[in-house]
Amino acid sequence: MSKNIQKALLDLKARQEAGEKMPCPRCGRDTMKPDLHTNALSRHADGIYVCDDCGTAEAMLDFMRNPLPLECWAQFREGEATADFKAVPGEEALKTIKAEHVPRLIRIFQQWKAGADFKALRITAMKECPGLTQIWDEPFQALYTVADGEIVIRFRQNNDAVEVAADHLTKAK
Repeated sequence: MSKNIQKALLDLKARQEAGEKMPCPRCGRDTMKPDLHTNALSRHADGIYVCDDCGTAEAMLDFMRNPLPLECWAQFREGEATADFKAVPGEEALKTIKAEHVPRLIRIFQQWKAGADFKALRITAMKECPGLTQIWDEPFQALYTVADGEIVIRFRQNNDAVEVAADHLTKAK
């Protein structure tokens, strides 16, 4: 962990303990509960609280031994290009994702299949695909949160070609 991230985490912890209202440092959404101690305690940033959804995601990624690096947290991606698909209907977001993100993700998938370090590729994907919520290596898939649910993009190698499947998972009403 870099000294800049350590310093930023100490500042974040002090701001949280002081009761400052802020978005979740992991996902960047305004989903933190007013009473700090009723939120999830991060498994990867000592003493830092995250929203319940991120707490659950951290637990699942921890189980898979594939944690999201701190460098990929919304808190540390400030100044980068951002896209927020959370307010965009899935069908509309899917058009942008297919046109702009899928070619980048295919390149990243191919690098992973060639043996590149997945942690480094995850950081690259989060930078190159603004709005990407999660990315996993087993199976290789990307997740986007949209207004009416989630979009999951899955990749697999079939002989010399990369196959891509996209699903729009809508919220239950």
